[in-house]
Amino acid sequence: MSDIGKLVSGFRVFKSTTYQKQKDIIGHLIEQGQKPSTMIITCSDLRIPPAEIFSTNPGEIYLVTNMGGLIPKNDAEGIHGIMSAIENAVVNIGVETIIVMGHARCASIEIMMSDKFAAEKNGLSKSMKTWLSVAAEARDAVKKEMLDKSPEEQQSSCEHESIIVSLRNLVKYPYVAKAISKNKLKVVGWHFNIETGDIMAYDPATKFFEPIS
Repeated sequence: MSDIGKLVSGFRVFKSTTYQKQKDIIGHLIEQGQKPSTMIITCSDLRIPPAEIFSTNPGEIYLVTNMGGLIPKNDAEGIHGIMSAIENAVVNIGVETIIVMGHARCASIEIMMSDKFAAEKNGLSKSMKTWLSVAAEARDAVKKEMLDKSPEEQQSSCEHESIIVSLRNLVKYPYVAKAISKNKLKVVGWHFNIETGDIMAYDPATKFFEPIS
């Protein structure tokens, strides 16, 4: 079966089962509009949809994905898609929580940690390098402090550090800072381990990632 054929077959199953079961919820969303309380910013490479990970119904998550689940600085030039989504979620929708969620075995972080990222010639395309450079400081810190560690250990550490970089960038968005100051918004960083199914949450007080129960 072709990829398109597989998708069409899967759609037919969805239409006759899941869609029918959730028809009332979907109808409510159409009539009342979407009002999710949680925004999740995560990686396109996550493999398992957040709706499955968190067992949510349609309309409960405002989801944005990109390479690495990264968040650029507020004054970054030429990067507007993710910024617009965050502004819409905070200002127009009024989400109460933003979860920045990285994950284990992240292909985007693996690319950023590779020699191709640092190469001046025959490396990454300009667009990919520009985007992954959002978390270059995480890469640089890991490369400097973990020289004696294995590539796997370095990548795992960089996955965590990239989440911290994104959190640091996020809280400096004016409308995000304002909502946080008024106790209308909470921002958290999580790391999902696809191999074990566990989630580690970043604790700003201890600077460590701790398992959530």
